[in-house]
Amino acid sequence: MKKGIVVLGLGLMLFIFELPGLAQSGGVVAWWKLDKVIDGEALDSASGVEDALNGNYKLVPGVLEQALKFDGFTTVIKRKAELAPKLTGDFSLQAWVALAEYPWNWCPIAAQEKEGKAGYYFGIGPKGEVGLKMEVNGQWVECVSEAQIPLRKWVRLTSVFNEKTGIKIYIDGKLSAELKTSGRLTPATGIDLVIGMNRDKRTPSDPVRPFATLPTWFSLDAILDEIKIYNRSLSEKEIISDYNAYQSLRAPAIPERKMPSGPAGPGRFGAYYTKLNYYEEWDALWRSGPYSDVVVQFDNSPIRVVFWRGTRYSPVWVMENGLWMADQSAESFTDQEGCFEHMQDPKCLYSHVRIIENTPARVVIHWRYIPVSVYQHYSQVDEITGWPDAVDEYYYFYPDLLGVRKIIMSTSGEPLGPQEAIVLCQPGQKPEDIISLEALTLVNLKGESKTHSWAEKLPDLQSGPTQAVIQVVNLKSDWKPFEIFEPGCKITVFGHELRTGISRFPWWNHWPVAQLPSDGRYAQAPDRPSHFSLSHARPPIHKGEGLTYWANWLYGAGQKTPTELALLARSWISPPMITVKADGVSNDGYDRSQRAYQLRFNREGMVRPVMIEVKASQQYPAVNLCLYLKNNGEREFEVSSDGQKLQRGKDYYTGIIRTLEGSDLVLWISKTSEKPFQITLKPV
Repeated sequence: MKKGIVVLGLGLMLFIFELPGLAQSGGVVAWWKLDKVIDGEALDSASGVEDALNGNYKLVPGVLEQALKFDGFTTVIKRKAELAPKLTGDFSLQAWVALAEYPWNWCPIAAQEKEGKAGYYFGIGPKGEVGLKMEVNGQWVECVSEAQIPLRKWVRLTSVFNEKTGIKIYIDGKLSAELKTSGRLTPATGIDLVIGMNRDKRTPSDPVRPFATLPTWFSLDAILDEIKIYNRSLSEKEIISDYNAYQSLRAPAIPERKMPSGPAGPGRFGAYYTKLNYYEEWDALWRSGPYSDVVVQFDNSPIRVVFWRGTRYSPVWVMENGLWMADQSAESFTDQEGCFEHMQDPKCLYSHVRIIENTPARVVIHWRYIPVSVYQHYSQVDEITGWPDAVDEYYYFYPDLLGVRKIIMSTSGEPLGPQEAIVLCQPGQKPEDIISLEALTLVNLKGESKTHSWAEKLPDLQSGPTQAVIQVVNLKSDWKPFEIFEPGCKITVFGHELRTGISRFPWWNHWPVAQLPSDGRYAQAPDRPSHFSLSHARPPIHKGEGLTYWANWLYGAGQKTPTELALLARSWISPPMITVKADGVSNDGYDRSQRAYQLRFNREGMVRPVMIEVKASQQYPAVNLCLYLKNNGEREFEVSSDGQKLQRGKDYYTGIIRTLEGSDLVLWISKTSEKPFQITLKPV
């Protein structure tokens, strides 16, 4: 190390603290220490110029003092063209960088270029590669490393241009790429210098459908420190010496990121408004209040269901070890715009969630959305009324860790669909990290099952078992998510958009969390939240009133055997008939979309005992009962089964639903039987 000396005049000299490496070497024409920001400006200590710093940012500990944390979305430093360093011969660029995520496409550390026709561009690519791109003698050339820089680690990056020998890229003092060329830099006159963000919108790399992936703004999601520009080419000896001078670097201030799902462990059955925070820079983008999200918890279970802004409110079942299982919204598709779906609404402008019922017996959540394309256009718009497709989804959750999803599609065109089994990856996770290659088990109503493997080639889900209506996703968790469909559903493998050598599963990261206008981006690394798909299910679509269509199926998570799942499926698909013996009450039948029997009282409500014969059998089993008692009022009553009094809060739960017309009651009874039994409700 060497001490720098500054002459103050009148014979006074001030010794500056020790600086490592090349801090006092000659040829530094720009030096952003980034250790302080004053009035939104970053100081270039070599020239004294104060540059505009825009967007969201913060100062954090750096390699020496402070450093600047760019948010990945909005942060940029700009130097006016007339004040930028005039590079006319050899030059070098240097910076300390700690990446949180790889950029969506190339993003500059420092650049003064004009559309690939003039100037230079020192940046980081979408796979973590490092490069210097520049115009030499009228030709645009690029020197790019094959090596990827690591995440959440300080890395010293250096690029060197020599007019006689060409370009070299160094990562942590080691030569990582070299391009032999000769000539002079063609400067980009009249163009501002930018740090941390492209000067214009850029299209994300690796799109699924290029016509449905639009240019967007993004910055480096990284901490930058000690950025320097030299008007000479640094020698390899200098670069190595400089890197070795920085020892015992503290870890960069980039906390581990994990998509939020509320408190772990068993909770109290119910739905809760909350605001689920992800990480500071992402959270800062949102213009939403403290009750933006909803979490559903269950008694005696670590499982929870999360309706979060980061998934556009598409619900996610979270397993005991934090693995996420999701699904697709209703969607349509055109060759001109791609998908119309919830994924293309990253700011939740057309998507919201609310709690309809929240009682000990039942929770009902309403998810409302308008499917849109990346162009923010609507699907199947009615020419006369102007109304587009609109979707209302209702989720009926019960204390036994089951929920019914009912999708109501209002459309002037074709009904939307289909279902899609989607697994979400946290940052740092690949598909193979969280799911077995024996990824999907199908079960039919007889309890026959077959597990299908993605180990060698895509499975043929039609190979068995016959008439399967149940699919179990074999996550690497003790609890497994499952879905049960109505008979006639066709389950097929999601067999396209696979990439050999990347993953056995189709894998993308344009959703969740991402704010991109993209109808599909292939994941390049496990650097950010991502998702992959296993199968499509096409459940029967029912015609509703007017312009509506609807479909429903059953969700759950547990440790059930195929036999137990088949029993549960039969209880929902073919529930036992019931006979109601009481005056003043009518039996309106079983509503599969609510998993509930509908009883209707006259205006007096329940004033005398009601006996209900449940004609359960092996073919028509009962697996827990829900009775919706319309007009029951709020009277207390006792519940017994075959003459044995049941205990509230253990054997059964009740919930009062107040409406403008009166009060209804939901009664949920814990009872599994393949034999007939009787339920008696006795007012007290």
